[in-house]
Amino acid sequence: MNVAVIGADNESVHAIEQAHRLGHRVIAIDKDPDAGGVKIADASYKIDISHEDEVIEALRGENIDFVMTTPIGQNLPTIGAVNDALNLPGITREQAVLCTDKYAFHNRLRNVKLRDGHCYLVNSCKPVETVVITYPAVFKPRFGSHGRSVHYLADEGELNALIDEIWTPGAGDMPDASPKGQTAEEFALNVKRAMEAHQKKASLEDDPNDDYILEDALPGIEYAVDGFVEGCNFELMLLRRKKLTPPPARQAVSYTAVMPGDDIRTDMLIRQYMNKLCEVTGIKECMLHADICVLGREINAIEISASPAGRHVYDEFIPMATGVDPAEQFLRYMSGQSHYFEPLNMKRLMLHYFDMEHCFVHGIPTADEVRKKLPEGAVLKAWDCSMKLLDYLGSINDESSLLNRGYYIVEAQSEKGLIEAEQIIRDSFDLK
Repeated sequence: MNVAVIGADNESVHAIEQAHRLGHRVIAIDKDPDAGGVKIADASYKIDISHEDEVIEALRGENIDFVMTTPIGQNLPTIGAVNDALNLPGITREQAVLCTDKYAFHNRLRNVKLRDGHCYLVNSCKPVETVVITYPAVFKPRFGSHGRSVHYLADEGELNALIDEIWTPGAGDMPDASPKGQTAEEFALNVKRAMEAHQKKASLEDDPNDDYILEDALPGIEYAVDGFVEGCNFELMLLRRKKLTPPPARQAVSYTAVMPGDDIRTDMLIRQYMNKLCEVTGIKECMLHADICVLGREINAIEISASPAGRHVYDEFIPMATGVDPAEQFLRYMSGQSHYFEPLNMKRLMLHYFDMEHCFVHGIPTADEVRKKLPEGAVLKAWDCSMKLLDYLGSINDESSLLNRGYYIVEAQSEKGLIEAEQIIRDSFDLK
């Protein structure tokens, strides 16, 4: 079969390898001719995947059987447009737009009582009346993904300060880091401040003409849900409990696999809620991941995407935690082969990104050194540290400020074991 991959960066490599293993021919579309997926595809086209018409025309003569969805973010509508134009199975463009338009998604769910709270549209021409907002609130771009410019606001003062900083020319400039007349300690402190200001400015550099949304922050414990919509039925593969940074960014710094039986009631409620969510959005025949908040029996979806989760989740964490490879099973399903999405062999795992802040790196352990320090029963399953000596680790403001550092995956027999392993790994770094 001929399988298209739209967006062929490094996160697509695993899916392409699985397609080849199952005997499929892969056609990759990406504007970067050196992208990881392009290099291993059977054929490729150098096209910006946001240009829907160009992508459709390139694939029209390739006799495509289906599109293999990989972590794609805000360009998901291109996949829907290709499916519509070429009459392929999977999501439509309308469904894909609903996944990427947070304002439309909120309103669709609120209208059918699947989401609480209010959501307001904000841009340079449409300021929000701050008196109508309930705090805490979340301010983020209407479109896009990857934790781009998400800010958790405790009160009206924080909102006004943020808006002033985004729309005021010259805001966010770095302080003077000149060493003139400074002690070594003062200079080091000034460098830290400069790095902090630079990171903050980078997280606010979106076009002020873009639409943003301001919505009530949802209460409860935040989870990530991974699954597949077979026909119109949602199949849960993995539930991941999130650990978030403190406000204002609220970035996910780790995911812990929730074991079947840990909380049967919550598991059942989430399955029921996700089936309703898929019915309301019309999403079908696709891999899916969602962010949700759970408080008692109340569940609210934050966001949903008809694509697998990135950040080393779909290609590493899910197969390790469940014994099932979602990319392989999606390919089997779409090509009419036997398939399964329910977990086969659940393991208690944690995927953790290096989330240290406001420090310089003076010592980095090796994977072998970490393994020797872990408590009995804990196993290091993956280790990828990209940090270098004397790197400065500033605030975690968005996804890129976190993911570029690396990650690890650890297994333990209990939640306590995972927490103990996490602390041991953090203490293995020399940070000042």
